[in-house]
Amino acid sequence: MEAEEFRMVREALEAFTADHRCTSAEPAAAQRAAAQKALDGLGLAELRRGARPLTSAQECALLAEDYGRQPMAASFLGPALLAPEALRLIEAAGAAVSYEGTPTIALGRDLRFADGGDGDDDALVAWDAEGADRALCVRADGTVRSLGLGAPAPTTDLLRTVRTAGTNGTDGAQTVGRLGPHALRAWQAWALVMVSSELVGAARSFVEQSAAYARDRVQYGQPIGSYQSVQHLLADATVAVEACTSATRYAAWCLDHAGPDAALTAARVAKAEVDVSALDAVYAGMQVFGGIAQTWEHVAHLYLRRVRVGATVLTGTAQLLTALALPDSDSKDRADRLDRTEAA
Repeated sequence: MEAEEFRMVREALEAFTADHRCTSAEPAAAQRAAAQKALDGLGLAELRRGARPLTSAQECALLAEDYGRQPMAASFLGPALLAPEALRLIEAAGAAVSYEGTPTIALGRDLRFADGGDGDDDALVAWDAEGADRALCVRADGTVRSLGLGAPAPTTDLLRTVRTAGTNGTDGAQTVGRLGPHALRAWQAWALVMVSSELVGAARSFVEQSAAYARDRVQYGQPIGSYQSVQHLLADATVAVEACTSATRYAAWCLDHAGPDAALTAARVAKAEVDVSALDAVYAGMQVFGGIAQTWEHVAHLYLRRVRVGATVLTGTAQLLTALALPDSDSKDRADRLDRTEAA
């Protein structure tokens, strides 16, 4: 996309987030619906349609960052970025895909990448499902299935719509197509980068808000930002945000310019960095805000919930680090053992 066109897209998204940002942990159903309708009206799901998409991976990652900066109840990543990319990759392999409606992405109940065979279709949830009518499940073997949606599912991220998905949904399950090994790795890398980008945007915005609060909040006759202890917190948080930003943007570059294997490696590195650094940055911001950040009415917990849950979405840190350290054939068993150890 031309630089001027992309600038206009970013400005339109910025205007949307400013108009529809949530100031409450319990937005009304009408507010959610209005926000989703306005977001759908921007046509962002069309940016990656066709064999030659309008936008690059780097541009989409920046949009995900921009979206993450505000607490939003509308769904962007699932319906506009993750699900359309899976359909695009199927079409790019030469398979015809006729899909009507607005799909989001299906994940396991633990919000990890779906695994196993068709028999596990009823053990899934539709993640980021506001405004969606189906969910696409990308299996470990590359099979992509369209699942019906069921009842709302509980989630710690109060603004993210999650619903049950499976063969007991509205229209049962249908096989949409299949991703080959290279396309599957490309989609996994894409998903990791887009989720990481949203978390980077949330962490950066929250640290900026914390710094602004430190300039304004006066204690003992001085702005709290004048005290070294607060300055150190904000400095460490800023370094953490820059670290995960750099890793994520490089991974987005790899999606555009490197092969699927290199892109997936970079995406795993980025998600592992974001899982730790973005969370550390938000924790530091919570300390700067102090007691007000612990209240239900303040937006601080909305950022904390988004980043805390996001650190577990798609794959865990232990699985990421194990996949980076070991051959693929050994990484899953080793990661499962590490996850059980962490849980214990």
